[in-house]
Amino acid sequence: MIKIETHAHTKYGSVCASVPNEILIEEYKNAGYGGIVITNHICAHSFGLYPGNTYKKKLDFYFSLYESAKKAGEKQGFKIFLGAEVRTVDLSGALMEYMIYGADEKFYYDNKVLYEYTQEELFKLCDKSGLLFYQTHPFRCGVKAGNPKFMHGAEYFNGHTHHQNNNDLARKFCLDNGLIQMSGTDFHDAGQMITAGVIIPETVNTNEDLKDCIFNKNYTLIQDEKKYLDNLVKK
Repeated sequence: MIKIETHAHTKYGSVCASVPNEILIEEYKNAGYGGIVITNHICAHSFGLYPGNTYKKKLDFYFSLYESAKKAGEKQGFKIFLGAEVRTVDLSGALMEYMIYGADEKFYYDNKVLYEYTQEELFKLCDKSGLLFYQTHPFRCGVKAGNPKFMHGAEYFNGHTHHQNNNDLARKFCLDNGLIQMSGTDFHDAGQMITAGVIIPETVNTNEDLKDCIFNKNYTLIQDEKKYLDNLVKK
């Protein structure tokens, strides 16, 4: 069994992140992890800063960052998986973001701009394509919990210590609605507390393997609630 981070952002991939691949991998190896899911944002804000004047060219850049992380991981015998944190359209203007696991690059190129979908539309697309679709930090301050009918799961625990994530509400939300429970550190910067992830079999090697592992509930949550609360930055 190995520890995997499920929610991490990299420099240039998400405007709010500053950690380069080598440091990201080093910090997680030192923490006893064997892999990371790179989950850079797919949203108008991040993509607006990417090079290229078309969505396709911006996707080219997005995937070049994943490929460079994967190569860095391969050099160190460290697993790198592909995920995406997509911001959806909400008529109220509220922030709602969803993780997609199990998609290959073709899925992204073949469909319209993902951050122009509503939650329901994107869930139906992912569900039809056999992909995992779950909400990140559904009760973080400033975030709106989505409709549980249109998600497979949600972050039961989000361990980013610069945000009040109200994980007690997230846990209740998952349990009340029978949702798949996930846990992620939401890693952005060097030196950030590593508090979360999942423990999975070492035989999980591909993006498809990881998606199936989660759907089959063949994993154990990592959720260091004490470390999160002790280091929570009060705002």
